[in-house]
Amino acid sequence: MKSVSYFQRFFLSLFLILAAQSASALDACPVDDKEFLHQITSSADWVDVHAVFKRNFPACQDEGLYADGYSNLVVGMMANNWGDLHVLDELAAKDDAFKAFVLRHVAASAGDEDLRRVLRSAQRDCPASSLGLCKEIARRCKLALGGKR
Repeated sequence: MKSVSYFQRFFLSLFLILAAQSASALDACPVDDKEFLHQITSSADWVDVHAVFKRNFPACQDEGLYADGYSNLVVGMMANNWGDLHVLDELAAKDDAFKAFVLRHVAASAGDEDLRRVLRSAQRDCPASSLGLCKEIARRCKLALGGKR
């Protein structure tokens, strides 16, 4: 039996909870819940993720289900597009706030399977030009996994 992915569970939970959530918490945020969900599901690469970050921060909240959505996006991007790490490294080198955002979202809510995959990649397949970033990603994965292997 195939299990429901973290993404599927997250997006179902996000939809249900956000449907009932008060809009007053996001008055200054330039996107509504529907647009946020679209941003998360349509981001195809690190340039897209950076664009979401630039559009949403600091006005939009980064807690609860929004934070979980960002974590799923960031860790999923790393897990499925490790070969594009150099793009993340270039963007992070030019934008410290974006780097902090990405690293903050290497979190347990993304799911153990993707975190383990990212940890393996950071430890075994790190480009020489990105060693510092890989070391920090690995550290964050270990913290998120909480000793689970």
